[in-house]
This record gives sequence, structure tokens and C-alpha cells, in this order.
Amino acid sequence: MAGEIVRADVQEVVIGAEIFGTETISAFLSKCRSDNTRKTYSNAITQLQKFFAQKGRVQPNEDSVNEFFADLAAKKKSPSTRRLYLTVTKNYFAFVAKRGIYPDVAAEVKEEFKKGTTHKKSALTVNQAQKLLRAVKGDDLLSLRDRAIIALALQTGVRTCEIERANIEDFNPNQDGEGYLLAVTGKGHSDADATVRVAPAVVELILAYLDLRGEPDLKAPLFASTSRNIKWKKNKYGVRLSAQSVQKIIKRAMIEVGIRSKDAAKDTNKKISPHSCRHFAATTAIKAGIDIREVAAMLRHTSVNITAIYLHDMQATTRRAEMAVADTLFGGAA
Repeated sequence: MAGEIVRADVQEVVIGAEIFGTETISAFLSKCRSDNTRKTYSNAITQLQKFFAQKGRVQPNEDSVNEFFADLAAKKKSPSTRRLYLTVTKNYFAFVAKRGIYPDVAAEVKEEFKKGTTHKKSALTVNQAQKLLRAVKGDDLLSLRDRAIIALALQTGVRTCEIERANIEDFNPNQDGEGYLLAVTGKGHSDADATVRVAPAVVELILAYLDLRGEPDLKAPLFASTSRNIKWKKNKYGVRLSAQSVQKIIKRAMIEVGIRSKDAAKDTNKKISPHSCRHFAATTAIKAGIDIREVAAMLRHTSVNITAIYLHDMQATTRRAEMAVADTLFGGAA
């Protein structure tokens, strides 16, 4: 009997090694579009793997997967974190099952999440946005690029991943009005499927950068590194900037003008991040009285309910809806 128990334990360990084997995990992560997504997914799988190892369960089942999420909730992990882990877990076990390694024990796992009514990150104030615009000085290629990126992020609310994926051919004059249109490839999409309207002041910055860069290939990245790459042809500068590089450019500018601190211990604006440029674009448009459906279109939200979170982020003292009602009731004598 003892021999049978040992053989069962060994069999379970072998199965566990196959489920969370290095080769299997690497194959799964290779399907991620970006380095940032790959790191996020890798961390989620690591936490899942650690949970089963600590519990001594190398053969997951639906109950143990549910326990994993109960454990996350007990550790007060945020709904957004648990939602992300659920997505990764479901995708991973579906992947493992497809490869014939182990049954999909997460297919029926569900969890109710309370949707947040505010964002984790804060929007930049008008003063902060203006300071950020002035953060990068100089007319060299690097300065022109960084200034154009910051202006584009603030004015259109494009995501850093959308800046990463944009090509020169995606940036074209607006035939129906002033400025240019930029075709963007959003999260989870492989092709450009939406456009944002770029204002003349930002267009001027981007064109100045492209003119100095001297890039003739329309399929080249709209924003590239400034170092030459021997794999590229003559007059081509660098390679496509990653989303992480774009984030670093914006954060570096924030530190330069004092919006953020280089010293994490002294940083009082930790809720300000490069994503705050997107929040600035949204809240500024809403404060200007733009219909929420138009703001949702600008941000490429699938539902105005997502955009409505920006309304919750705005302080009651700055909202105009109440005062608009008072103007109607009291003829502006409120």
C-alpha cells in the first residue's frame, strides 16, 4: 500500500509539473501582444502556481480554483486585480486543455465583482497639463519627439499602447475639417479600427518631428527611438517605441516639472501617472460640456457606462450640471 501511495504522489507531481511547466507557460505567454501584457500574465500565473504549491495541490480542480479566488478576496485584492487573474486563469487552463495536458477546470469558474465608481489614477489639473507641455525644451530630434508625444496624449487621450502601434501612414490630414486624423489600434485589436482628431497645434509638433527625422517609409512607426539601427536602411532612425518607453518619456517629464518626485518616499502625487493624460482629456472635455457619447467616442470606450466613471471622478464643486439647472430655474440668478 505504501508503494502505491508513493507512485500516486509521483504521478501527481508529474502532472503538476506539466500544467505549470516552463515550456507550457512560455508557449502561453508567447501569444501576448506586448511585453507589459506578458509580464502581467506571467505574474498572475506565478501567483496561481504558488497557491497550489503552498496548498500541496498539484492537481487543480474547479473547487481548488474557486479557493484561489476566495484567497485573493481574503487578502483584500482589488476587484480589478481579481478580474484580471480570472481572465488569465481561464485563458491558461483553456490553453492547457487545448494542448491535451490537463482538463479545463476553470471553464465554469465565476466570480462577482463590484465595479469601481472611480479611477485608481487621478486626472491632471489644467495647470499640471500646461506645465507638462512645457517640460521638454529644445529643437533636437529627441526633444521634438517627446514634446509631440506628450501633446498628443494630453489632447486626444490616446493610450500609450496606441502611441506604440501608430505608423506614419495612420496620420493623415482631416478632409472634413482642420487638423489631422490619427487611426489608432486599441487594446485587444490587431488593426486600426478607430480614429482621433489631432488639433493643429499638435499636428505642427508631430510634423516638425517627422520632418527632422526624414522618414520616407509610411509603414514605419510614427514615433521611434533616436538611435540608429544597422538593420534599418539609410535615413531610418531607431526602432518602434514600446508602450513602456512612452510611459517613461511622460513620467520623466512629470518629474522634470515637479508633478511627480524622483524620490518615491517624497512623492505625494502617486495617483498621477502617464495614464493621467488620458484622464485629463476626458474630464476636460466633460467640463467643457461635450456630450458623454462624444467623449466615449474619443476614448474608444465600448460603452458610455465606462466613460461615466469620469463623472464620478469630478468633484461636485466643479460640476456644471447643477448650476445649469439653477440657470433654468432662476434665470441665472442662482
